[in-house]
Amino acid sequence: MRLRGFTARSAREALAAVKAALGPEAVILATRPLADGGVEITAAVDPDPARGAKAPSAPGVVGESELGALRRELGALAGRVARVDRALRAGRGVIGGLDEEAQALAERLALQGTAPALAETVARSFARLRAQGAPAAAALAASVERHLLVAVPAAPEPPVTVFVGPTGVGKTTTIAKRAARAVARGASVGIVMADTRRIGAAEQLGCYARLLGVPLAPAADADDLVRALAGFERRDVVYVDTAGLGGDAEDAAEVARLLAPVRTVVTTAAVVAAGASEPALRAAWGRVAALQPTTCVVTKVDEGGGLGTACGWLAEVGVPLDWLGTGTRVPDDLVAADGGAVAAWLGAA
Repeated sequence: MRLRGFTARSAREALAAVKAALGPEAVILATRPLADGGVEITAAVDPDPARGAKAPSAPGVVGESELGALRRELGALAGRVARVDRALRAGRGVIGGLDEEAQALAERLALQGTAPALAETVARSFARLRAQGAPAAAALAASVERHLLVAVPAAPEPPVTVFVGPTGVGKTTTIAKRAARAVARGASVGIVMADTRRIGAAEQLGCYARLLGVPLAPAADADDLVRALAGFERRDVVYVDTAGLGGDAEDAAEVARLLAPVRTVVTTAAVVAAGASEPALRAAWGRVAALQPTTCVVTKVDEGGGLGTACGWLAEVGVPLDWLGTGTRVPDDLVAADGGAVAAWLGAA
């Protein structure tokens, strides 16, 4: 596996250098804007992807099994590479006419998966505000908030929030973060564990609940959920964890049946991962949409790539983004999704 770093004045030039040096099989591992306005891209390529013989590993040398795992991870990034390349090639015509500052912004947005037309819209809005005298940070935050985010009406936190989403996106960790923040501000909290499928789910959430001094009630079915919510009636906020939605439409139907008898007004929050591709988001949303989410949390934004895809998709379906999950630390790695925060995590700031 060969890793190399490339720097250039723009993302387009850096990607061209990657292709010239490593060929079309190269995958992007990381991108980083430079202080002088340029961009640095770290890329890798396997010089012999067909190699299958297993040789003994010397101490300190990565073995074939580890290389196989790395190849799979890099393969998962291949779609992003193709998407970025298409976005930047399309940008030759789409984002023409922008000044250098706005052009660089559009390219950074494209590197985060933002569709070329949407990247152009944000960049042109940014350029107009800059021409009117707005500072760069303020112009950027306003442009991102206007075109990439659906406004969240100012309101107190709802009393009951049910978290739904694909398996493995971080619903349980998000609940722990929200609960810790609520406890810190003096609110009384209840947690309901309605995920009866995932091995260890109750133990994980139960551990967080014990650390926070928060009661946790299990709910194996709809009747259990109704009783649990009744028991938490005097709590300021209640968070409900649900089973992950896989590829089977029955998963969403099961969660819908779980919630159907509940007479308490609940808010449904979708949880999706930033690294998901647009096809994966469309597939996931086909199941999540049946549960009528009114808000969304995008997790794993610290793992790089794809936040632009997620934001663009949520703007398209009209669901407000209210939180960003930026890591695994509880409660630190949770950020309110305003224009400035989203711009920073898009790498656009």
